[in-house]
Amino acid sequence: MPKQVLNGSTPAQAMASAVVYKTTRDFSDCVPVTMDAKHEHIVSYPAPSDLYYKGQLAKPVALAEGYWLDNRGISEHVAFLDYTYEEYSQLSEAPGLEVLESKILERYPLTEMYVCGKRNSYTHEVEELNRLIKEGFVGCRKVSLPIPLKVTLQLK
Repeated sequence: MPKQVLNGSTPAQAMASAVVYKTTRDFSDCVPVTMDAKHEHIVSYPAPSDLYYKGQLAKPVALAEGYWLDNRGISEHVAFLDYTYEEYSQLSEAPGLEVLESKILERYPLTEMYVCGKRNSYTHEVEELNRLIKEGFVGCRKVSLPIPLKVTLQLK
């Protein structure tokens, strides 16, 4: 059984970049985990105590046009669990991988993701990121998202 790996447990590493993303639906209160490259298995998940950023639950910040600013250190391999931040943060320990994998809401939830420089380079983060969104993410790096593999059978 794989051991627990804490996703984004070091704030300096997790928050180095301003990551802005959009999802297929609202997952803003759902705990994120990191999947393998094929999005088949969880490879990284937080301990309940790791769900905080600057002393608050690390929920993403709502931005313009349905975008979110990440506060957890997610990547293009994120999936969201059927646990709210509040529920998960109250657990005495993280559930096992089998339970976590049964709680995955969607394996490919991202529709767009951008890396918009260093977080500490923004004086008024939300306002400045909203301006970047309205300007079409000029100067940001668009992240290439994994494409779900769909198998179709053709009968002869």
